[in-house]
Amino acid sequence: MLSNAGSGSESQIIAGMEWAAEDVRAKVVSMSLGSQEASDGTDPMAQAVNTLSRDTGALFVIAAGNTGAPSIGSPGAADAALTIGAVDSADQVAYFSSQGPRLGDNALKPDLSAPGVDILAARSQYTAGSGPYTAMSGTSMATLHVAGVAALLAEEHPDWSGQRLKDALMSTAKVLDAEPYALGAGRVDVPAATTASVTATGSADLGFVRWPYGDDKPVTRTLTYTNSSDTAVRLTLSVDEARRRCRLPRRHRAHRPAHGTAHTTVTGDGTHAAVGRTGGRVTASVDGSRWRTPRSSW
Repeated sequence: MLSNAGSGSESQIIAGMEWAAEDVRAKVVSMSLGSQEASDGTDPMAQAVNTLSRDTGALFVIAAGNTGAPSIGSPGAADAALTIGAVDSADQVAYFSSQGPRLGDNALKPDLSAPGVDILAARSQYTAGSGPYTAMSGTSMATLHVAGVAALLAEEHPDWSGQRLKDALMSTAKVLDAEPYALGAGRVDVPAATTASVTATGSADLGFVRWPYGDDKPVTRTLTYTNSSDTAVRLTLSVDEARRRCRLPRRHRAHRPAHGTAHTTVTGDGTHAAVGRTGGRVTASVDGSRWRTPRSSW
C-alpha cells in the first residue's frame, strides 16, 4: 500500500484494505501504519475499517502510533480496529507508544499491547544496516506480534468473526500496571488467548462526563460472555473501584451453557464523578481462570 519510502495516500491504503478483506478474504489484516494527526474515528480510512470489518468479518490489527502522547491516528482510531500499543521487555509502556483517549469522544484506545522495543526481524533492503536481520522499535513491531496471535486463534476457531477474535485477545490479555488509556486491555497473552474456552466483551466505554457533572446520567453497557466448550460454566463477576462509581447488577454471577452465551450489564454513574480520566476492569472468574473487560470514562 505504501512506497519504498514508507508513504502513501489515503486512497491507496483504503484500496489495499479492500483488496485484503474482499479479494483475498483474509481473516486478519495487519497494518503497521497510520496518520500523524489524531483522528476521531470518522475519517475515510477509519470508516473503511469499520465498513470492511462489518461486511467481511475480517479483523484489522492496526498500530496505535509512535507519538508518545494522547494521539491515536487513523486508521487505528476506528471503532472496529484492534489498535495496538507497545511495551518493553519489562512489560512497561514504551516511551514512544501513542496513548488514548480518542480525539473528540474520549473513547478507549489503544485496545491491546505487545512487545515493541528492540524487536529482531528480517531486514528489508530499504532499511539501513547490513545482514539479513535488524532490530527495530515501534508500535508497528508490536502490531505484528498481535496479528500473529490473531492468526493462531483464527486457525483454532475458523468460524469466529473478527469481533470475536478481538474480544478473545483483549479479554485474555495479561493485566499490566497501566491504565486502559495507555495499553488497553494489557499485553497479549498467547497461551491464554489460544486455549481459552470462554471469551468476554473486549471493552466497555462508559462515556464522557461533561460539566456540570451532576447533570450527567448513568451509562449502562452490556457485557457478553461466550462459552465455546462442551461444559457449562458459572462465572463470578467483580468490578474494581475507580473514581467514577461503577456497578454490576446485584446478581454477580453469569451462567453460561455449553456453546452458549450469557449477558450482564455494567453501569457508570457520572453524577458521582471526579474530574479526570478513569479506568478499570470487570473480571469474570471460574476455577482460577479469569477474563477481563477494561472499562473507561473521562
